[in-house]
Amino acid sequence: MPARPRPVVRDPDAKRRHILEAARRLLTERGFQDIVLDEVAAKAGVAKGTLFLHFKNKDDLFSAVFSEMVDALGLELSALAKTGLKGKEMLVAAAKVILNHFDRNRDFMGQIGAGRLPGCCGERSRGRLMDKFRANHAALREILALASCDGARSVRDPDFAVAAFFGLCRSAAVRDLVHRREGALEREAERVVAFFLDGSGIAL
Repeated sequence: MPARPRPVVRDPDAKRRHILEAARRLLTERGFQDIVLDEVAAKAGVAKGTLFLHFKNKDDLFSAVFSEMVDALGLELSALAKTGLKGKEMLVAAAKVILNHFDRNRDFMGQIGAGRLPGCCGERSRGRLMDKFRANHAALREILALASCDGARSVRDPDFAVAAFFGLCRSAAVRDLVHRREGALEREAERVVAFFLDGSGIAL
């Protein structure tokens, strides 16, 4: 008796991922204003109706592209907070997480640097994205507290310290883009942390 063929298991999220990848490629190639959803569907290899099964409209689609990036960083920062690292070792690890995130998203970093990614989301979507950014800032604030010997009580302005840490990582990424440097961004982690420690006053 011949063996019965195995059923084909299809990933229910595969089409959604293809749509998001296509939207991201178009966004970095041309910018939000010049894209129509027909093009996204064609690039993803799906019918336009399939696109609308996953995303209500253009705003919903492109806010999902940004949300995925922000969520990915948040997951990594949350995982780092559970590692038990302390002091400078924790700060360098945090810098590497953020720099690697920027590395994986160099296409977006380049567009942002060129001013080609204007706000493309409606007020509601922007609000949700800002909530995600705040969650990532809170995760990094927790990491700073875990890294310090006094729970970051020595830091005069913890929220500014978090913004400065992110900003130093972003500056390292932009410098690489401007000077067309090759190699992984995480090589800049020690330099980022050194600059941060000079100005933050955090006690390790």
